[in-house]
Amino acid sequence: MIKCGIVGATGYTGVELLRLLAVHPNISLEVVTSRAEQGRPVAELFPNLRGAVDLKYADPGEADLESCDVVFFATPNGVAMQQAARLLDAGVRVID
Repeated sequence: MIKCGIVGATGYTGVELLRLLAVHPNISLEVVTSRAEQGRPVAELFPNLRGAVDLKYADPGEADLESCDVVFFATPNGVAMQQAARLLDAGVRVID
């Protein structure tokens, strides 16, 4: 299983990633982040993902992204650069 995280998982791209990755047979969604929705269950905000994603949104600055194999950034231009070096140093693959 590939452990996956999504930073910015409430915007259009982040939700599409959630929808696609939640049903992928080789992916385990580990961390989803959102500053505005921190602590809120994904399925509460997006009922269509109920039963597929059983996670709560974490603050991107506090989330354990280093435990993932790959982290997707669904964020505005330049945001990934603030965290990418730390994640790459930890052996995490980063997709922006």
